[in-house]
Amino acid sequence: MRPAPLLQAGLLIALTIGAAGSGAFILRALHIPLAFILGAMIGAATIANLVAPMKGGRAMRCISQLFVGASVGVLLSPQVIRALVELFPLMLLIAVAGNGMGLLLAIPVSKLSRIDHLSGLLSCLPAGMAEMATLAHEMGSDEQSVAIIHTLRVLIVLSLVPAWLFLTGHPPVNVTVADQSATADFSVLTALIVVSLVAAWLATRLRVINAFIIAPTMVCVAFVALGARVPAVPQPLLIATQIGIGASLGLRFRFNKMRHMPHAVLGGLVSGLILVSATMFGLGLAIEHSAGLDHVSALLAAVPGGLGEMIATANALGLAGAVVAGFQLTRSIFTNLIVAPYVRSYVSRKR
Repeated sequence: MRPAPLLQAGLLIALTIGAAGSGAFILRALHIPLAFILGAMIGAATIANLVAPMKGGRAMRCISQLFVGASVGVLLSPQVIRALVELFPLMLLIAVAGNGMGLLLAIPVSKLSRIDHLSGLLSCLPAGMAEMATLAHEMGSDEQSVAIIHTLRVLIVLSLVPAWLFLTGHPPVNVTVADQSATADFSVLTALIVVSLVAAWLATRLRVINAFIIAPTMVCVAFVALGARVPAVPQPLLIATQIGIGASLGLRFRFNKMRHMPHAVLGGLVSGLILVSATMFGLGLAIEHSAGLDHVSALLAAVPGGLGEMIATANALGLAGAVVAGFQLTRSIFTNLIVAPYVRSYVSRKR
């Protein structure tokens, strides 16, 4: 690459990261819930649409997810792991119910968005945007519509949760782990991140879904099972991961695609509002009463807003991150390792 393009790419990266960071801290100064994620998303989306989209958004998201997964480790203990095991039947039931809701929405959304039924199904399954868009591409469906509808659903989650916190008087709990990290053994944290990075890289070769957040979470569980104490991720790093995840979301949001695919946008907004509302106020309340979780943690455990986003949100709000991670991981694994392969197999047989 010639020096001029390199310089342009560097300036675009600096501009995007600067806008994401500025947006994050402006919303933080205004005491907006989820300020770092929302502000970074707005800042990065502004630059991506008014100037150009920065390259490297996926790498930034993967690195951020590593630390999000590792942040669960400080909350884990043998007692917490036993509690999560006891909650597993409820986690599995919620995962099945979430997929059932997506299945019910598939045909109405396909008609509203003017896409085929398979694309409608992949748009409504509560899984990651990248995974479902890739699956749509493999099966010859409408990849762009699937990506747009999933992106809009995450944006709806990240808009509704702060609004609900404000309306119901549930302010963020200002819990940080900075004091714990002051005396932490950073050699353990470094080893955890390195092992997680290698495990995630190997898992991606095996086409494991959401490997960069599942790997560090599972490594944390292994560390605790072996008797090691997982140190807290320092607060500045947690802030950086929230900004990284928000910015990677903002890079996906392209006004030109939305403008050229109005029916997909309409379908995404309608399906997102229905699915998010049903999971928040149906499945979320069921989790709250059955598992004894606080109200907001139960909502975050239920909503299909993206695995990394919801765990990062729980961290940002000082909530029960380990339990939220358990519910979100169970749904993600169930959808991507059971439901998605069944859909692929069914479509192959029909063809």
